[in-house]
Amino acid sequence: MSATKIEAKMETKMEAQSASKNAKPVKEKALHYVLLAGIYNEPRSGYELTKWLQMVGQHCWAVEHSSVYPALRELQNEAWVEAERLPGTRGPKRSIYSITDQGRERLTAWVANASPRPAIKDEQILRVLCFDLLPRDVALRQIAEVRAGHQAQLEFFLARQAGLTQAQLGALMVTRRGVLAEQAYVDWCDEVAQMIALRPD
Repeated sequence: MSATKIEAKMETKMEAQSASKNAKPVKEKALHYVLLAGIYNEPRSGYELTKWLQMVGQHCWAVEHSSVYPALRELQNEAWVEAERLPGTRGPKRSIYSITDQGRERLTAWVANASPRPAIKDEQILRVLCFDLLPRDVALRQIAEVRAGHQAQLEFFLARQAGLTQAQLGALMVTRRGVLAEQAYVDWCDEVAQMIALRPD
């Protein structure tokens, strides 16, 4: 089965499950605004929204594909988005979501308010806190592996940044944030490695 048909099958199943639930007043969630941000410039399917999040927002917002369709259904119930069934590029019809005037107003109001300081959960930092429990070579090997992962992510963001222009200012600024965050982590890993190498055992 092709990827397009699998996508359409998953989308139809998840939309049906979401639609089967009784419409209730929606409690606003951050995910609602994440999805509105993903379609305010360009209508997208639920699958395309998930891929967009993986591309643009992977360093700032993680979301499971299965949570996208229930949230889109809630946005439809609130008339913040509307859906249109359109032919897929190479397969069955898909629901393409676009933002409504009401949705744009809500998104604008949300954007106008700064977010609270985000909670940071990074197990690696806690591991480094206790690196004195490890032999030098084990600690160095671990931090080298961590650095390699962040270096790969940095290169991904740099490649994406190179393909963006000032006409895509929002995506450019968000990608730039990813570049700076990953570069800072790589630099920190280098400092950790240097300090471990100089540690008396």
